[in-house]
Amino acid sequence: MSIRRVSRPRLAGVLAAVAAMIALMAIGPVGTARADGGGLDPITGFGNTDSAVTTSWAGGITGKDNKTVVTPRQPKGTNAFVDDMWASYQDLKVTVSKTKNVTHESLQVTWTGGAATDIGHWAGNFLEMMQCYGDATTGPDPEACQWGGVDPLSLPGSSPNWKNPAATRGTSTCPDDPSPLLSGCDPLEPSKPDHKTPGDPSSYTVPFIPVDTDQKIYAATPIDGHPEVPTLGDYFGPFTTNEAPIVPTADDGTGQWAFEAQTGLEASGLGCGNADSAVGGTPRGCWLVIVPRGMEHPNNTPVNVGANGGASDSALSASTWAQRIQIHLAFQHDVSTCPIDTQERPLVGTELVSDAMQSWQPALCANGGSVYTFSVTPDATNAGQLTSSLPGAAGLAFTTTPIEFAGTGPPLVYAPVAITAMTLGFRIDQNALGRFTQVQHASLTPQLLAKALTQSYQVDVPGGIQAAPGWMRTAVPKVTGDAQWVRLNPAVKDLTGSGEPLAPVLTADQSAVNQTVWSWLQADPGTRAWLRGQPDSDGIVINPNYKPLRLGDAPPSTTYPRADPTCYRPPNMPGDAPKDACVTTVDTLPYRRSLEDSAVTVQRSAFGSRSSTWDPSAPAPDGTSGYFPVNKPRPVGRRFTWGLTATFDAARYGLQDMSLCDSSGGGCVTPGTDSLRNAVDAAKPDSSGLLHVDPANPGVGGYPLTEIVYAAVRTDQNPAALRDYAALLDYAAGAGQTPGVNPGQLPPGYLPLPDALRTQAKAVADTLRADAAAQPHAPGSNNPGPTAGSPSGGPSTGTNAANPSGGSSTHPPPANSPHVAGNVPLGSTGQLPGELSAKATPRQSLGALRWALLVVLIAGLVGALAGPMIKRPPRLDRLLRWLP
Repeated sequence: MSIRRVSRPRLAGVLAAVAAMIALMAIGPVGTARADGGGLDPITGFGNTDSAVTTSWAGGITGKDNKTVVTPRQPKGTNAFVDDMWASYQDLKVTVSKTKNVTHESLQVTWTGGAATDIGHWAGNFLEMMQCYGDATTGPDPEACQWGGVDPLSLPGSSPNWKNPAATRGTSTCPDDPSPLLSGCDPLEPSKPDHKTPGDPSSYTVPFIPVDTDQKIYAATPIDGHPEVPTLGDYFGPFTTNEAPIVPTADDGTGQWAFEAQTGLEASGLGCGNADSAVGGTPRGCWLVIVPRGMEHPNNTPVNVGANGGASDSALSASTWAQRIQIHLAFQHDVSTCPIDTQERPLVGTELVSDAMQSWQPALCANGGSVYTFSVTPDATNAGQLTSSLPGAAGLAFTTTPIEFAGTGPPLVYAPVAITAMTLGFRIDQNALGRFTQVQHASLTPQLLAKALTQSYQVDVPGGIQAAPGWMRTAVPKVTGDAQWVRLNPAVKDLTGSGEPLAPVLTADQSAVNQTVWSWLQADPGTRAWLRGQPDSDGIVINPNYKPLRLGDAPPSTTYPRADPTCYRPPNMPGDAPKDACVTTVDTLPYRRSLEDSAVTVQRSAFGSRSSTWDPSAPAPDGTSGYFPVNKPRPVGRRFTWGLTATFDAARYGLQDMSLCDSSGGGCVTPGTDSLRNAVDAAKPDSSGLLHVDPANPGVGGYPLTEIVYAAVRTDQNPAALRDYAALLDYAAGAGQTPGVNPGQLPPGYLPLPDALRTQAKAVADTLRADAAAQPHAPGSNNPGPTAGSPSGGPSTGTNAANPSGGSSTHPPPANSPHVAGNVPLGSTGQLPGELSAKATPRQSLGALRWALLVVLIAGLVGALAGPMIKRPPRLDRLLRWLP
């Protein structure tokens, strides 16, 4: 009797079939639910991590360990200034949500026990926040801090001013009888040479000294005749600084702020996260400095409460600097810690996996693992990448839809790797009776979003009402004036000023995720009719320049077009102005290069639109003076910025998410664990077996913009590539699904894969390894097999492949996401998590997932029976035809 051995490909098929059968019999829970710190929301990112720090003002200034007091507070009775600080802040306690493994992100700063701010005057009783570098255990010097934020004292309707970082900080000496003109002087300010204002020895200015230099920079703009002299503008300015000059406190003494932590890539003058030679090449740590401001100046004169009043001393001057709270931040490396002398495995595809891949890479390359390079690319280029034989072409593309080829494509397998969603993140302030609030909740109907996307409000067209096109006679000025908005958000009003656009921040890419948004709009009959030209119930009509685009008809658009052709020339333009100078739609509503860039824009409230007013001093594109200036970031108390981004980017930068409602304003749903899970539960497979959430039918309580991301892998690659991609899938479906903020974990903004989808991904990984083992030449031989991406790889033994065909289009790729630059190894430093534990969540019904798993079962059995005889794997759409 002889024993017949089962080939490895057949064995892999059997194993995949068994795994799918087990999953069919008992679809498990959604996966892990525990977040780092136990209180961090896994979708919104709000809450505290394990590295959160709470410190009190009265306890004194703490050192690098965020515990030891290195400088006690000046005692009560020192002077009027110090006594005022004790009266206002003796109960102040500040919590920073995260202090380790910090990268470019927003840190949640919350506090209690503060003094209420009267933003009618912005006089005193507020907090000032800035980021500083410094290796000393006792903290940073004021010269090491980035400042230059936007001045909230600008009146509504006027252009916000950049808080001049080179302004005089006060006088170096205070007279015995100080006058109001000298109310900002600081008697403790040292009269050392580098604090003397150049050319004015009677006053002082705290210079900025960039990290790892001894340059003392005073000037904000280039000095005449000395273009070689560095200026503050070389390091930070109103559009890039993260300083918050005035952060108000509510009447109950509480407050919150999303502080944008910046790495050395965003703030080169600070170098946070750069290799620090002073501490053995580890990532440079930095400091979050919070300076409480009271109602007394350091020279014991009261803060002037009036139209032009306010604290006139600098937070960097000695007396006020001594009142600071400082929290040390341990940054990740600003470059990958993976080996640079090893082969890198290329990945391409949708930006929706960017944060996940950035987190996973350090764990993947640890202990000799593979190094992966991920480039964000348009959906239309995935087919070209997967069929390319050029060196460096990717053999794996992340996608939310089946890859379409012009003709017959290579054999593919699809593995689910991530669940996330698109969202409308926002920053909105309100000022009621002189009191400041940050809006936490706002809602949107499909028709409101459709109007905002089609420039159907007056201020969203160049020149606004001044352009006076005929269709505007029924238009309202802004989205906040729309009756639908008022009904949904009666307390949320626009405080930015009269002429700025309020349209959402959008990207310029062409993608399937954009189609999801338009599908949600088209699913509402009233919105679909409005997009076709029918007025709404209040008589508002679509901007007619958008009607020819047929945005109400299928197929949904892959882009957010800017179709209004207005080229506005304001009446104040001088006669010698260039004849082609005008404000266009792209000037009024500029695109952003990525979903992350959109989130950062909203976080900074820096829309970047050009004013419709001519400014003779504004720089023109050709370098001359005279043009339409770029509007400054909107200051605290006047922010109204919102934009389309991903939930993980909204979580990363601390944005609130708008609720999406039906046309009546009911059924509102916000991104969250339950709403994303409900949407996945209602998802249906397409002809290739890929699950999709239908925005028109996301299930009860389901979030309609939920996306399931798949890894599409060629099965005819060389063995090394197949094993590397299998390792990636194993990690993505395993330890990579543990929510948290540490390297290797699933970042906030992603929903852990349900067990059924994990099983499916691991079955695909088994298939890839089986295909690698079936190739005739083992790794290290003279003929290692086809290169990654090569279409000449020979027969495939893949058992779960789909080969959809159809036309493909080409479009120039947009700039890569800032933190996933093309062909640069991803990764970050910091201590890698150990064995990542999973805590089960309650069981759920996944409906259509059972059919998808049945397909895996059938495909696995086919592979087991056919093995290497299969020249091309069966198409899953044919296997699905008999399904109901």
